[in-house]
Amino acid sequence: MMPRLILASTSVYRRELLARLQLDFDTVRPEVDEQAQPGESPSALASRLAVEKAAAVAARFPAAWVIGSDQVADLDGQLLGKPGVDSPQFNAS
Repeated sequence: MMPRLILASTSVYRRELLARLQLDFDTVRPEVDEQAQPGESPSALASRLAVEKAAAVAARFPAAWVIGSDQVADLDGQLLGKPGVDSPQFNAS
């Protein structure tokens, strides 16, 4: 029997991407502080958060295979927050 597969995310987009593989999986919300560390680059932030999310869920489900992921947006090295959460709107026109 295959271990349980868990996506450490509640992102609709990530769930849809993984569903394209036609695998049985569950989603679990990872409890992780997503604040950037002082001086942390956007790419380092995304990498760290992906690992922390997977580790947080794996600690709760040690027999499962856990996929962690994260993405961030940056403009010229400046981290852009999630739209509508805590960042000003970006007008691309």
